Amino acid sequence: MSDKVIPQKGKPFNLLQNKKKPQLTIWHKLLFLSPIFAIILIFKVNEWYSEYQLKNNGTDTYATITKISSAGVRDPSEVENVEFSFRYNDSIIFGYTIAKTNSNYALADNGMPLSIGDEFIVKYVIDNPEIYKVNYYKPSKTTIKSYIALTTMSISLLNIFPKSEKQIAQCNCLANKIYEKYGTDGLATIFFNDELVVENIMHNSLAYKNFISKKEITDLIKFCEE
Repeated sequence: MSDKVIPQKGKPFNLLQNKKKPQLTIWHKLLFLSPIFAIILIFKVNEWYSEYQLKNNGTDTYATITKISSAGVRDPSEVENVEFSFRYNDSIIFGYTIAKTNSNYALADNGMPLSIGDEFIVKYVIDNPEIYKVNYYKPSKTTIKSYIALTTMSISLLNIFPKSEKQIAQCNCLANKIYEKYGTDGLATIFFNDELVVENIMHNSLAYKNFISKKEITDLIKFCEE
């Protein structure tokens, strides 16, 4: 018996109509995806190894920001846009990390803008300082003072206190009180008082308006006026 298909009258005959399409088995698909899985696995293993080493063989020191860029600090095609350095025995180790950026600033995880010279805790592996992790939530006392100074200048431009010989002292008082009560989150809300929401989702002009109208803040303003 012939397996030929007889074309219907008045209907073009498609030679490909009855041709079976090759079916990819699950093993073929896995073979195709295996290089991708291998790359992901390598990255994950390296990440797990680094975390394990930092947890079990890590020690803390301060790292100083040395370069900041909107693109890669070593090469524009790279993503690491912050360079920092820290001392290891008699050597200086340079490290690289990623910080969020908007049109004006690179932002630390604590909300404040990054500046060259800012200092943060960095954890590194005792016998392998090439494995490290910067903690932007732990700035040095010097960097906190710098944050407060930046916020003081921002407050002075907002005319919260009338211009007088004691205005800067009042602004500094308020910046310190805000840091004591709200930490860097409060300072960032003041510093980015005119920022657009699309530029800074957490700290912006809307967040500032809600923040400055709180009773706790008005009480701090009154305290600093005295």
